[in-house]
Amino acid sequence: MFQPKEIVDLAHEMYHAMPNIGGAAVAFWPTTAFDKSEKTSGGKLSMEARMMLMPEHAGTHLDVPRHCVREGTDVAQMPLEKLVLPGHLLDMTHKKNGEAISIADLEAAVEASGRAIEPGCALLVWTGVDKDWGKPGFAMDRPYIPTDTATWLVEQGIALLGTDLIGMDDPAEWWWPTHRIWLEAEVCMVQQMCNLGALKGKEFLLVVAPIKLRDGTGCPVRPIALVG
Repeated sequence: MFQPKEIVDLAHEMYHAMPNIGGAAVAFWPTTAFDKSEKTSGGKLSMEARMMLMPEHAGTHLDVPRHCVREGTDVAQMPLEKLVLPGHLLDMTHKKNGEAISIADLEAAVEASGRAIEPGCALLVWTGVDKDWGKPGFAMDRPYIPTDTATWLVEQGIALLGTDLIGMDDPAEWWWPTHRIWLEAEVCMVQQMCNLGALKGKEFLLVVAPIKLRDGTGCPVRPIALVG
């Protein structure tokens, strides 16, 4: 039986009024409260429940082809085989805000990792920006992955790209060409991850399990790494 040596949580918490790209609302409010349920039931029932309001792309979340490709694969249709994958972490923490992550940067990180990029893997790009998550300007003040680097990664055969970045395109390119390159190639993305540094030098299995959302273009997720 497979027994991981370590389980690493790679998701930010979700909470009421949390910061979110584009300023879209994230809200939680009670539909049933302890005091009310206890009072109305004469003490027989004590229960609390909340309503959730959030965009599909809030916090740590998955992007699927339907996000940028008409009639692309939606969240419910995405095979789990593309969401449970051997992972490979590349250290990009030396990159500064506003800098492009080049093919040469990735090649150097691959060499430093001690193993080649394997087709079908989940490649995780760790920039260290999760330490600034939620701070003013965090959506635009970051490194980015340009289109030539994105195309190169598709050519390596990766199945999923994960990162602590809130966005991967050049912030000046509002039409998101990097997103489109990956999603047209059926390469899903997980953005706004955290704790990626805990995976440096380790072999792990990445597990990304979204709600089975029909017609979904994305979904908040709690990705975990099972370290072998």
